[in-house]
Amino acid sequence: MYKDIKNGWDLIKESIKVFCKYPKFILPLLFTWIVYAPIVLYFGYGFKPDLYTQKQIFIIVFMVIFVTSFFLVFSCSMLLEFIQQIESGRELSFIDSFKDTCKSNLLKLLPLVFIWSVVQFIFLIIQSLFSKDKKDQNRSLNLENAAKTLSGSSKFSFSSFTFKILEKTVRMVVFLILPAVAWDNLPFRKAVKKGFSVIGKHPSEFLAGFVLTGISSAIIFAPLALLYIVSEGAVAIPKYVWIISIIYSSFAWSYSIYLEQMFIAYLYLWDTKWEEEILKAQKEGRVIPDFKNYPIPSILDSTNDLINKNVSF
Repeated sequence: MYKDIKNGWDLIKESIKVFCKYPKFILPLLFTWIVYAPIVLYFGYGFKPDLYTQKQIFIIVFMVIFVTSFFLVFSCSMLLEFIQQIESGRELSFIDSFKDTCKSNLLKLLPLVFIWSVVQFIFLIIQSLFSKDKKDQNRSLNLENAAKTLSGSSKFSFSSFTFKILEKTVRMVVFLILPAVAWDNLPFRKAVKKGFSVIGKHPSEFLAGFVLTGISSAIIFAPLALLYIVSEGAVAIPKYVWIISIIYSSFAWSYSIYLEQMFIAYLYLWDTKWEEEILKAQKEGRVIPDFKNYPIPSILDSTNDLINKNVSF
């Protein structure tokens, strides 16, 4: 287990190095947050459910989940295209990443977005049945409430924590399917099969990434948590502090998602290079290398690790 944690931490460190050299990687996720934030605030404070039937509310909620999921998947696909640009020696281009995602990935990503949206919708319905907290319809939209809502601040409960774990698990599985589409150009079904095969071969590495990205996210959001604890006391928080916290939330959320997707992308790339090495070892009659001890590929070196990936699944 120590080796899994060490390898997981190495993948996190590699992801941080990539961001330090190419901070542009976070831009697609920031744009997603800009779309996500107004939607969350509207449905938290402006939406009037009494004006709609239950069926209409279900449709609206599902469509909102679908739209936000689509933007997240699209932005993560752009991030993977950034990696492909670096690996192929091209200049990092936001426009080219957008075009490549639209041209090569979009149609194959729509089924993934739909299924993910269905799963999230089911989770939301079940969570609402288990939730004991009643929404305060009289809450007003102000800077403090907006900051707390956009950061995902809420009272701890075992049920909400459980659903967050489930949601994160599904999200990371989705992130593991994306490279099969963006890098290997696999159709949807084969991409899903490839993603699950990586998890099946390396469950402990996946689990290590799950835990380490969760810890990283907790550290990133710690300043906001501290601020909200202070705000519950008698200390008056100036408005500009809430504005700063909203801006911080946008980067904190984007960077947390960035670490999840980059960890998964590295795991996928690592598995790909290991599979290639297995084929070489079999042809040359060598001992098959152990995955845990096989060198982790680097996006920042001069080697193109995304070439010659003609593997059938």
